[in-house]
Amino acid sequence: GFGLIPDYGSPDYRVLLGLAWHKRNLDRDKDGILDPDDACPDDPEDKDEFQDEDGCPEPDNDEDGILDVDDKCPLDLEDRDGFEDEDGCPDPDNDKDGILDVKDKCPDDPETVNNWEDEDGCPDQIPDTDGDGLRDNVDQCPQDPEDFDGFQDEDGCPDRDNDKDGILDPDDDCPNEPEVINGVDDDDGCPDEGKVQVQVTQEKIEIYEKIYFETDKAIIRPISFNILDQVVRVIVRNPQIKRIRIEGHTDDRASDAYNLKLSQERCESVMKYLTDAGVSPERLEPVGYGESKPLCEQKTEACRANNRRVEFTILEQEAAQ
Repeated sequence: GFGLIPDYGSPDYRVLLGLAWHKRNLDRDKDGILDPDDACPDDPEDKDEFQDEDGCPEPDNDEDGILDVDDKCPLDLEDRDGFEDEDGCPDPDNDKDGILDVKDKCPDDPETVNNWEDEDGCPDQIPDTDGDGLRDNVDQCPQDPEDFDGFQDEDGCPDRDNDKDGILDPDDDCPNEPEVINGVDDDDGCPDEGKVQVQVTQEKIEIYEKIYFETDKAIIRPISFNILDQVVRVIVRNPQIKRIRIEGHTDDRASDAYNLKLSQERCESVMKYLTDAGVSPERLEPVGYGESKPLCEQKTEACRANNRRVEFTILEQEAAQ
């Protein structure tokens, strides 16, 4: 027998025989992926770093209809827009003008970068709306043709009054030299000999003669008609001045209330004179300040005379062309 422990009848040596079976791991397509894990066991994986773990070859990774061997962008789908569709690459900006095709009105024609509708993606020529030879992108007045009179002709704006003296160039004997408002030939547009009496500054219409009234009254004395006529000329010739405040001031004699009332009546008289002479009342605003804004404080006749005055302050104006 075959005793299991040493004893009588147990052999000195034993031989045991066993059989075992193991299933072979096959890789029929020799792509390194065993058949149980290989979705395509008879077609070797193409090992192109695209889904290489499934064991199947992908001849067209991006499935755009162009085989990878011919596809310059095998992982990016061709956009099929009629532009270089055979290379397999999407072309988001066909004309390379920096404007993506989805926003480009002319995707196959590059934008002309000229500061004129540069965002539409289309080539264009800058228009010249007013036909003066200056393109709209450099023409400061694209709706009004330049007058080409040798004065600032490069800005594209007609300069109807070159010297800004309020006299239009066709009526100005000296279109490039401003008229001096001094009561001497003030309508010819030329500077003349004589003291300047009225001048436009940035903030005021300065008058260099006083406006005189009857004592304690709002009646303008005839001696001041000439200076007021010159003020009228200046206002009418400068339509860019939209609003002017006529300011009336008195000296400190009499009561505050009386002086305030008198100053208001006097600047209203000045306004009436100007409007009767042709100035639009919408451009004028009379304000009396009485004795509240003196130029000097001395109790002398000379100081009081200086404090009695009318001033013209510019409230609103637009840039003159």
